[in-house]
Amino acid sequence: MAKQTDKAKILAIDAEGKATRIRAERLELEFGDGRRLVLSFPDSGWGDLEIEADFAGDEAAVPLINVQPEACNVLNLRVDVHHDLFPVDELDLPQLEIPPVLKLEVQKALEGADRLNAPKKNQFRRWAQAALLEDVDVTVRLVGEAEGRELNKSYRSKDYATNVLTFVYGDDEAVPAGKTALAAGNTGEGDALLGDLVLCVPVVVREAAEQGKAIDAHFAHLVVHGMLHLQGFGHEAEKDAEKMEACEREIMRTLGYADPYA
Repeated sequence: MAKQTDKAKILAIDAEGKATRIRAERLELEFGDGRRLVLSFPDSGWGDLEIEADFAGDEAAVPLINVQPEACNVLNLRVDVHHDLFPVDELDLPQLEIPPVLKLEVQKALEGADRLNAPKKNQFRRWAQAALLEDVDVTVRLVGEAEGRELNKSYRSKDYATNVLTFVYGDDEAVPAGKTALAAGNTGEGDALLGDLVLCVPVVVREAAEQGKAIDAHFAHLVVHGMLHLQGFGHEAEKDAEKMEACEREIMRTLGYADPYA
């Protein structure tokens, strides 16, 4: 983990020209109508700048970054919000295959180093989208060791924190994904599958180090693994495990990662 002195240094200047120097890993610019621009800085004092648009209004809306050049060395960034369009009955449009829809929420119940080690929301969206086979409404919850252990003990009777837990929601309750939950996720015909992925950040980071993997690659694999569980894949039987692992390898390849089982 980078030292605090290595964090990006930011010079904030007010309307009167007074400058204040701060250290931060993330800046959030609120526009007052739900639009937000998030700037994330690298762990060291130099490197890439990650810019993400966000919108706190309609969950179905998609925030977009509009980039307009103003000069040879100046770019203007504006956050626009794309809302669902109304269907046009008058036009005889060709029937195209509609890709599955991902509805994603990321919760971070983390502090300190665990929070610093957690990937960004846009990374989770990319990984989950790559494993999407049907409409899914999923919450990814990032937890520390204590909550991870408690959940694993409560739902699986195992008194330790594990890397990922997948919960599939049936009609009345959440069921840990696996042999008993393969058909429990669909909330109704035409509805999205509903579930949670719980990732224990310190366990994932520790496993990545032990296995000699990049942290983001291990997180990506666990998200793909959990998403496939949510959509009905299992590995109780050898044949099912082979099918699931082959699917994971292919998805990870499309994401640009190595074979997680090599």
